[in-house]
Amino acid sequence: MKTMPIALATCTMVLAACGDADRERVVTRTDYDVVVTGTRQFEWDTDAGPGVIKVLLEQSNLGGPGAEVAEIFFPPGYHGTTHPHELEIIYVLEGELDHIVNGESHILEPGMIGVVREPDLVVHRSHSTGGVRVLVFWPLGGEVAGFAGMRETALH
Repeated sequence: MKTMPIALATCTMVLAACGDADRERVVTRTDYDVVVTGTRQFEWDTDAGPGVIKVLLEQSNLGGPGAEVAEIFFPPGYHGTTHPHELEIIYVLEGELDHIVNGESHILEPGMIGVVREPDLVVHRSHSTGGVRVLVFWPLGGEVAGFAGMRETALH
């Protein structure tokens, strides 16, 4: 499978971005209960339909604070607002994402990765008629709390 090396490289980058304390916690864990298809889902409305954030990994299933991972669907025509991230790694699964960092546009296609870190400012824009699906890694955590106010559904 062509995307497997890229996915492996992405996971390696995420682990490398974690601090020594995070790596120690993972290494010393004696149980393994972090198998999930998602913890909860957030939605917001756009003219082309809802945007969806499916949270895959967060404090509730990680067993403590740390990395967060989500799958996000940006509907066709979506154009977000400028925002910061402490550290965000975004991997495009389907469609094309216009990843605008500090005012410079970068079209990311499936298999490509975009990175945002302080003090960068980013805008995410759907560049595909069918929308864009991405996998997002926030190695430092704390991003899911920012989704408060969106429609939320618990996933089992």
